[in-house]
Order: sequence, then structure tokens, then C-alpha cells
Amino acid sequence: MAFLGGIGGGVVFPILPALGERMGLSALIIGIILAANRIVRMAINPITGSLTDRFGGREVIATGLFIEALGSLGYITALHLPHPAAWFLAGRIVWGVGSSLLFVGAISAVLALSGSRERGRLVARTRSAISLGVPAGLAMGGLLTDLASADTAFIVATVLSVGAGCSTLALIPKRDQLPTQPVHAALAAQSGFRHWLAILGERRLAGIWFYAALVFFCYGGVLLSTLVVLIGHRRTLVPGLDAEGSAGLLMCAMVLSYAGVSIVIGRRIDALGRRTATLLPAMLALIAGCILCAYALDLEWLLLALVLIGAGAGSVTIPLLTLLGDLVSPERRGRATGMYQVSADTGGAAGAILGLVFGARYGFTATYLGLAALFVLSLPMALALIRAEQRQKG
Repeated sequence: MAFLGGIGGGVVFPILPALGERMGLSALIIGIILAANRIVRMAINPITGSLTDRFGGREVIATGLFIEALGSLGYITALHLPHPAAWFLAGRIVWGVGSSLLFVGAISAVLALSGSRERGRLVARTRSAISLGVPAGLAMGGLLTDLASADTAFIVATVLSVGAGCSTLALIPKRDQLPTQPVHAALAAQSGFRHWLAILGERRLAGIWFYAALVFFCYGGVLLSTLVVLIGHRRTLVPGLDAEGSAGLLMCAMVLSYAGVSIVIGRRIDALGRRTATLLPAMLALIAGCILCAYALDLEWLLLALVLIGAGAGSVTIPLLTLLGDLVSPERRGRATGMYQVSADTGGAAGAILGLVFGARYGFTATYLGLAALFVLSLPMALALIRAEQRQKG
């Protein structure tokens, strides 16, 4: 279900930037449309976290999938009625509400119900399932647009979201049907404001939220919103495909790298008992990938750059989500995950808007070199997180 729910988010990225240019939409408007779902999630994520703490994941996840389907219908409407920018924007706003319920609901439920020895592995599986839905959507959106039409791609995404929502209600048991109840359910319903104050006052979580914003600024914002335009300008096309199809497959490779490395990293950090062990290698992979992306004029080098960025993002995201689960008490994990997603969506929204604007104004070489510089400047924060975990273990 998490996999199918991610498809709707991926479909639009290889389609809208090029389609928007043909419709006469400015880079700023396209960036705002792509970022709208994340902007909405910034407001909705804390509410979703509280709902998951109180009611569990089944109804939250299913509702999110049905709302995502409504958002995809907005994309279809945009292709046939006047004012397409307004319809695309409405679709992204609605999809943002649904994706918040899906993403935060799924991750916070896993954090709440997993033990420390298996948390990395289970978080990696869940996050990878969501992430793998994105490359499926990226590839499906680009290929169906090339082979059929954008209409077809959006219709398929709508049907898949509805099917996943029905499957969630049919296959996942209700909370009262589970053999044991989470011990934190009653506590989660009490003194919600006190729980929020405790989470916001935890300084160790600030570094986790900082990297969520930074990684998704690069990986989920700048790159996803600019790659199809970059490929079109540099003509680094996959043989036989146009820019949309090429961007879909290359984005797919990046997210597959993210998901594959996430699974390996999840098992590794469980075995080591150290959540920050992969942070510095991850930073190096992200820096190298952004530099390669800045100068890649051939398809092979661009592919390598995106694989490095995907691997680096997975090596940051999974360990820090797992560390969040270790640091936060069970009755607050939904809220903490909501705040994590707020940070990630803040970065992703800013990246989607600024990536297209900076790329159009300063060129993509300077834009991607700027991303590499941001990761270099963030290295002291990575070292601080590593030292904090070492002190805690000691």
C-alpha cells in the first residue's frame, strides 16, 4: 500500500516541467505547483502525527490514499479545462493532504511498534516501499506520456491510489482486532500540548530535522524539479526517449539507489547498534554526486551522479529516522515523525521552487555546485550528531 501510494507523487515530476513550458507557465509557477503538496504537508504533518498516536495507522493510511486519488483527478482536469495552473495547483494541494496521512502514518506506526534491535530494518523497509513508489511513478509518468498521453498516466495513478486504499481497509486489521494493544495508545490521548513541548525542546532532534530539510531540499526538491529541464537542455537523452521519458528513468535509477542502499543500511545499523555510523560516508557521496551532476554532459556520468545522490540520501535518512525512534518515547513517536516530515517537506518545497528559478537564472552548473557547498557546510552538524550518540552510548 505504501508503494502504490508513492506512485501519484512520482507521476507528475517527469511530466509537469516540460508540459508547463509548453503551456506557457513560468519556471516560478511550475516550481510552486510542484512544491504545493509539501507546503500543505508542513501544516498537516503535526496533525497526522497526533492522529496516528491516538488512533493507529489503518484508517489514517487508507484515508490518505483516497485523498491522493482526488488529487490525481485534479491533474486530469487541468489537461481539459481553462486555467490549467490553478487545477494543477489544486491537485497538488489535495495530494499533499493525502500524502501526509500516508507517509507520517506509515512511518510513525512502524517506529511505535518496533523494537530497537529491528527498528532500522523495519524503518528501511517501510521508507523504501514509499520511495519505490516514486520511481515507479516517475518511470510510469514519463513512459506513458511518451507512449500514450499525460491523461493516461494520471488516470492510472488515480486507479492505483483507490485500489491501495481499498486494500488497506481489507488487509490491515483494526486496532481493536490486534492481539495486543500498543501500550502508548492511552497516553497519546492525554496532554497533547505537553507532548509537543517535550519534542520541540529536545535538542538532539534538531540535528535530525536539519538533515531532513537539507537532504530533501537537494534530493526531493531541486533534483526532481529540474532534471527533466536539464536533460532537455543538455540532450542527455536515453536512446529512443524524449526528455520526459529519459528523466523518468533516470529519476527511477536515483530512487532505486536510495531504496536499495536504505535496506542495506537499515540492517547494518541494527547490527552495529550505532545509528550515525554512515553519516560521513553519506555526506561524501552526496557532495560527489552534486559535483558530478553540475558537470555531467554525458548520460553515463549523469546516471552515476544520480546513483551517488540516491545512495547518500538513503544513508542519511534511514539512520536518522531510526535514531529518532530510539530517542523519543512511544507515546510521542507519531508527533516526532510529523515534525521530521515537516522539516523534510520544508526542504523539498524550497528546493522545488528555488531549483527551477536558480537554474533558469544562474544555470544548472552553478545550482548543483551550490548544493554540494551546502553539504560541505553541514559537516560540523554531522560530527555533532556522531559525538552526541557516542556520549549517549558511553
